[in-house]
Amino acid sequence: MAKKSKQVQEAAAANRAAGAEATQLGPARRAARRPDAVRQRKDQRKQQFEKQQKQWFYTKIGIGAVAAIVIGALAWGAWGQFQQWQVSRDVEAYFEASDFVGQHEPDAEILYEQVPPTGGPHRPAGAWQNCGFYNEFIENERGIHSLEHGAVWITYDPDLPEDQVDILREKAESASKVLVSPYPGMDAPVVASVWGKQLMLDGAEDDRLDPFIANYVNNPGNTPEPGGICWNGIGATTDEAPQQEPFIRAEGSDPVGGVTVEQATATAQALDPSLATPGATPAASPSASPAP
Repeated sequence: MAKKSKQVQEAAAANRAAGAEATQLGPARRAARRPDAVRQRKDQRKQQFEKQQKQWFYTKIGIGAVAAIVIGALAWGAWGQFQQWQVSRDVEAYFEASDFVGQHEPDAEILYEQVPPTGGPHRPAGAWQNCGFYNEFIENERGIHSLEHGAVWITYDPDLPEDQVDILREKAESASKVLVSPYPGMDAPVVASVWGKQLMLDGAEDDRLDPFIANYVNNPGNTPEPGGICWNGIGATTDEAPQQEPFIRAEGSDPVGGVTVEQATATAQALDPSLATPGATPAASPSASPAP
């Protein structure tokens, strides 16, 4: 028993000695490790700060890009709305898309209320004018049928400078429902027409032309037959100059779009029996003249 007690005492003494030694070495070890711990915490804080800086940098870029897109979209939309307003302000509206639809005249010459015409009786199915560019006159009655299908008909003075004619040619060739042809005797160098509506332009570079095309081509608001095509029709031209004087209807009467020469003659003779020929009426077509 005494031997065992002695062993216990020796073990306890050794344990106390080890504890005392550990106590003495602890501060030294901690002091030796402290610089490494400090550097590690500094590195961690630096890395975290740099990460936050990068995140904020990319966030600012994203915010700036979104803001630029929004501002650009708003500016573009505002500019587009301004152009549309400018065009709609200058467009002359004569009648609605539902007026004079499907009035076919296979052969009769039509005298229209507008020059160039914007709608009324026209050639029957399959006899519309193919859209595209023409450097010679086309029949009004065929061009009107193309308008019924949603085309924009751009007519230009035959004396328009060639560089401007080329601009109009490009517009016709880059769109499926744009018809371009020369037309003498207009009140403007270039005129853009759709069914029931018309815009007088200062030339091919008038900044209202493109918005007019974009806004009105195949637009259900001015297109009686939006599903109609503008190809597989007629591509023929004519040497005969188109109508240059508008048909003048009786004061106070409703728009008619256009009437045949026979109807115009009968109406004129009923009002004034001394008138015997269409040439004596204000609706008469000009005599034919060769294309330049």
